[in-house]
Amino acid sequence: MSVKSADTKARILEKSIELFNRFGFVSIRMQHIADEVGISVGNLAYHFKNKDAIVEEVYEEIELNQKILLSDLKIVPLFINIDQHIRDTYLIQQKFSFFYSDTFEILRNFPLIKKKYREYTRWYIQQIENMIAFNVARGTFIPETQDGLHQKLAEQYWMTMELWLYQSRIRTFDEANIEDYAASLWALLIPHFTHIGNIEYKQMHFNENFNWL
Repeated sequence: MSVKSADTKARILEKSIELFNRFGFVSIRMQHIADEVGISVGNLAYHFKNKDAIVEEVYEEIELNQKILLSDLKIVPLFINIDQHIRDTYLIQQKFSFFYSDTFEILRNFPLIKKKYREYTRWYIQQIENMIAFNVARGTFIPETQDGLHQKLAEQYWMTMELWLYQSRIRTFDEANIEDYAASLWALLIPHFTHIGNIEYKQMHFNENFNWL
């Protein structure tokens, strides 16, 4: 692929994401995308044969971005790393907000994405379980008081992380807020802190509030 062709393809994806975010992916046709990019529909079809191909490519980018973030978190999931992961995830969801607002509709219309998303979700929840287990081992999380509790916590954490934007838009017309997003996720984890965990969490926020010193 030539540099010019690669640049055109990247611009198509960029403009498609912008249009999907503004109007929803269902409302956008190939003509809309071609007009936004400033090319003909025929030229657009040279790079992507239809809108399905564009959506599938965008999903690949979403999943890749999320996996990179989670790989970074897996190295040392201390509280400060968890908080950074939450905030970076929020930024990804803002960049691809159409996907997180219309997840069910997209999965229903794109079987390939549905299959990949389900496999990715299982893997993602397992990584969250590993994050919890790491913090139990270092004494910041309380050990399970009953079998399967941390698995359920991991599932709740994933659901809140993945569906927060959708729920937020249903409940209010206000712009989504990164602090509310982070607070919603930490609210699930805080009840499982040990005394050491509570100290680390308070210290993390103390350092954030006074990082200007």
